Amino acid sequence: MKEKKPQNKKYTFQSHSLAATLLLFIYIGIIAAIYVIFINALSEKNCYTDLSASTIESCHTIENNFRNERSSLRLLSRMIANEKNLYSNEVNNFLTSYDVNTLISNIAILTPDNNIIQSRQHNNSADGIMDFAVESKLGEHISELRKSSIIENTDVMYSFIPIRSNGKTIGMLFTELNPTSIANAWSPEMYDHKASFCIIRRETGEIIVNDWNKNIKNISDLNNKQLEESIKNGESGFQEMKSDNTEQFVSYMPMELENWEIAFFISKDVVFASANKMHNLMKFFLLGILIGFILFILWILWSNRSSIANAEKTANIDVLTGLQNRNRYEKVCKSLKNNSKNITCIYIDANGLHDINNTKGHLAGDQMLRFIADTLKVAFGDEMLFRIGGDEFIVFLKEKNISGINNKLSDIHEILKKNDYYASIGVYTADENIILDDAIKNAEKLMYEDKKKYYELIGKDVRNKINQT
Repeated sequence: MKEKKPQNKKYTFQSHSLAATLLLFIYIGIIAAIYVIFINALSEKNCYTDLSASTIESCHTIENNFRNERSSLRLLSRMIANEKNLYSNEVNNFLTSYDVNTLISNIAILTPDNNIIQSRQHNNSADGIMDFAVESKLGEHISELRKSSIIENTDVMYSFIPIRSNGKTIGMLFTELNPTSIANAWSPEMYDHKASFCIIRRETGEIIVNDWNKNIKNISDLNNKQLEESIKNGESGFQEMKSDNTEQFVSYMPMELENWEIAFFISKDVVFASANKMHNLMKFFLLGILIGFILFILWILWSNRSSIANAEKTANIDVLTGLQNRNRYEKVCKSLKNNSKNITCIYIDANGLHDINNTKGHLAGDQMLRFIADTLKVAFGDEMLFRIGGDEFIVFLKEKNISGINNKLSDIHEILKKNDYYASIGVYTADENIILDDAIKNAEKLMYEDKKKYYELIGKDVRNKINQT
């Protein structure tokens, strides 16, 4: 019987180690493949999420641009409504002083007899351009593209605001909006300005603002029935399409203004830029799992940065008036405390809000607060203007020109008075011996003194008292 040879233990150990290493690599390969597939799917999903979020944010930005233009126009309409004659020099001065620029090429008034009152008294007939009966029936609105009333061979949009007096529409204040200038000036910031947009009138498919393709006049020109039906039905979504042999995404949603739909056009490579970057990184995943994981976390943080910034911005804005809220006010106060010299504090309190809420309803009270906020914004801008309470506003000015400030406050009083609104105001300027908190308290005290005079004048007691020290 032959004697068995002893096994080579070193060879057996190496074989087992090699097998274990191979199994480990196979295991890592399977896990890596699953992980890469999962990450690739997740990154593409995030791209779609980013596309949707960017579409909503950019849409709201463009809507706010239209609303800001309308806000100024509403204020001017109320001022004109207080004049007895639309042809008066005072009304002409209002029109002449309005900010006519590259976006707004003209401001004028359409009268019931279908005449157009232009600034500097250059009046003309509205026949063939607009009709008072039609426009007044529509109320506040923005028209489709029409020829300009002053510039030949130019199509514009007309933004109409009724001028009402004693419950009757006595005229239609309007501006002419240049769609080409709007497309250039309001180009969205999404994807580092690599997106284009157009605004479409849903019932006709007409493209009224076009930042994308000047040759496309109607959404039907794209020969994409699915996209055309989705837009005309006021739906939200996105589709892939080819334009000039380039793969693009079109992301669309209904606007809150008029009967409009907005569509954004972005190259597919731009939309999936972050996903493509992640795909390339995955090629080196086996060389450094830890590095790949860190890069992924950084990418996630980067992709959510805009959402975090937008949430922070929303937290600092007052929903009713659009002004900065008390949260933002307290942050600004902290930043100004170490440099409060020569900062003027203006403390404003709306008079009669409680009575309006009780007699006319809270909607009327909200309208009053918005009007006061818009008036203050026009006078002082909104950088250092805050709504800090139900009927309280504060303005900080880095100047000591009391005469100029008083002139602005006088104008504000007149504008509010013409609309049967009143506000008590206190003004105090901090110096090297007065800290910001004391300047605010002194301005508040002066405001209450002004409020006391107001209520004494109308024969009522002051509802709020400030402690006297």
